[in-house]
Amino acid sequence: MKKYNKLFTVFALAILASMFSGCVGKVDSNEVGFKTQWGKIDDTLLKPGLHFVNPIGGELVTYDIRMVKSELKSPTYTKDMQLADMQLTITYAVDRSRVTEIHSNYGRKEWAKTIVYPIVVSATKDIIGQWEADKLINGRQQAEADINRMIKERLADKPVSFNELVIEDVGFSDAFESAIEAKQIATQEAIKAKNKTLQIEEESRQDVIRAEAKDKAT
Repeated sequence: MKKYNKLFTVFALAILASMFSGCVGKVDSNEVGFKTQWGKIDDTLLKPGLHFVNPIGGELVTYDIRMVKSELKSPTYTKDMQLADMQLTITYAVDRSRVTEIHSNYGRKEWAKTIVYPIVVSATKDIIGQWEADKLINGRQQAEADINRMIKERLADKPVSFNELVIEDVGFSDAFESAIEAKQIATQEAIKAKNKTLQIEEESRQDVIRAEAKDKAT
């Protein structure tokens, strides 16, 4: 009899433990959470810690609120119709105060692709489209600043916190890069030739001055 009582006790404790674990959820320190009941969202945001959840139809939903870093490729045409392969890095996070809005309208897995990515790509195309390709090479920092400004303006009313876009690289066709290199070499040669001409003119002027000075002395 004692053996059966012991088995019954263990079995009862296992059931209670299972029921209890189904009633408790955890929100980590880097998360914000909320409860749903049969899919309906409770707008009350939960702080880190353990929280009781109704095991019948209830769920604890959590969102990571840390900054996310993503890499994007955005083929973009410049003002003079050169194709620029933009290699971008962006950092962003959910707006912790509006996670229930994100969950309702965009979903936990797709919110970044739905909200952030399209605006980043469109802003990049709009700004790069104002630059001529050869000027973009040296003006990348200004273009980057303009893209960041436009992204933040367009995301101002969205439930996300955008931090930064960085242009990691701008790639052009081999033919265009060769043309740019040739142009730079020609420019450098022209500067050298001009400097040489100025040097010769200055030497000639100094010769004239010396000759005139010698004549006066004589």
